[in-house]
Amino acid sequence: MSVPPISDPARVSSDFLRGARPLVACVVIAAACAVALAAADDNASAARAAQDLGQTRGSILDRSGTRLAWTTVVHGKARLVEGDGDLPTAVGYRGPDGRWHGLERQYNAALSASRARRDWKSFFLNLRGQSVRGGTVETTLDARVQRAAATALGSARGAVVAIDPRTGAVRAMVSTPACVSADLSTKAGFARCTSNPSRPLLRRATGLLLPPGSAFKIVTLSAAIDTGTFHLKSVFSGADAFGPSPYFDNTTYPSNVTRTDLTQLTLAQALAFSDNFTFAHIGLTLGGPTLLRYAHRFYVGRKIPFVYPVRPSVVADGQARPGPSEVARSSFGAPTDRVTPMQMALIASAVANRGVVMAPHLVERVEDAAGRPSFAYRVHSLSRVMSAGSAREVTRGMEFVVQHGSGFKAQIKGLAVAGKTGTAASGAYFPHAWFISFAPADHPIIAVAVLREFSGEGFKYAAPVARKVMIAALQEAGFHVR
Repeated sequence: MSVPPISDPARVSSDFLRGARPLVACVVIAAACAVALAAADDNASAARAAQDLGQTRGSILDRSGTRLAWTTVVHGKARLVEGDGDLPTAVGYRGPDGRWHGLERQYNAALSASRARRDWKSFFLNLRGQSVRGGTVETTLDARVQRAAATALGSARGAVVAIDPRTGAVRAMVSTPACVSADLSTKAGFARCTSNPSRPLLRRATGLLLPPGSAFKIVTLSAAIDTGTFHLKSVFSGADAFGPSPYFDNTTYPSNVTRTDLTQLTLAQALAFSDNFTFAHIGLTLGGPTLLRYAHRFYVGRKIPFVYPVRPSVVADGQARPGPSEVARSSFGAPTDRVTPMQMALIASAVANRGVVMAPHLVERVEDAAGRPSFAYRVHSLSRVMSAGSAREVTRGMEFVVQHGSGFKAQIKGLAVAGKTGTAASGAYFPHAWFISFAPADHPIIAVAVLREFSGEGFKYAAPVARKVMIAALQEAGFHVR
């Protein structure tokens, strides 16, 4: 059989190409899809890597939006960056093993957006090379007040807690000495911090129990006034004012009244001079049950709700039915009482807030990257300690301490300050220095508790620290003080 001749070669070629066009198109589309998928995969890998490295982690902010802690990447590793003012014990840190601590751990889900990263929307974001960004944790801290507290304490061992008595919002929470976050992220630095005998990782503000010294007399004074048993003009003389007392060592716990011309004391003077014998007499007159009842109203011996664990304070050695010796000593803050700086800040706050203890809080709000809230704190009270009228009289007594007594180093020109000094046995040569205070005395916006360990007298070493912290808080509120 013969093959017919090809009459039109061009037509045959055209027919062939027409049939091949769909195949070529498919090949081109497939190649384009492969390139797009490869690019998308690269985008997704880069986005996930950025998230894993911590580049998209959210920040912890102070009350005005100032960043307190955020993460950056250095040499391919996430590094926590913090502002100044001793923040590792306040907001947290990242250890050398990559684990988060403090608020960084408690709110890690929000800061890392771990739930959002599992959402189907994140898949398409990653394909476009976009990462799911973490949310923010808005604290109650004030960066300026926090910095002032850390600077005022300096290298001393101790703690400062500053609270808005009206709401319980913690404006500053400092523990010293401290380790910086950069050191805590390395094995060598972390080892140095954990082996340091000064315990720089201890959150002293909430975890350290020490005798309060005479600052605890505010608890006794509150009970005395609120029960109507005594008032600021009540007069004490003889052994009730100057001793001796059979219930404690009179040499270890003297009168503290240095004026030899006085033969009697008013209660206001006894508070200003921090007379131990007068307050021992008051405590014994009130009786153990009454003293304990008021101490418990201040949350001494009770669990204080807070974002960090607060060690329960102790009154009368924790005895449910203390004897006369325990009652006498506890009335003026001997080592039968042991408190945290947070506890002492709440005692000052309760007086400042007309007798009501507000629940302390450190976190105000948590938001995702889009600004949608996932948590908002609700202000609430814990207990009423005394009547508003009693709180006003206790305030007047504390004002007298600052104006005419041992708290004179906390005076702020043009402003009334209420306060009480404390000098507590430490077991070492130098005692622990305490000072609790609030200002302005008539309309308080800040209450402060200061502890300086192994420093000396409270009036000399703690009161000036409190003054600087109060000034910083007052300036932030618009007061022209210095």
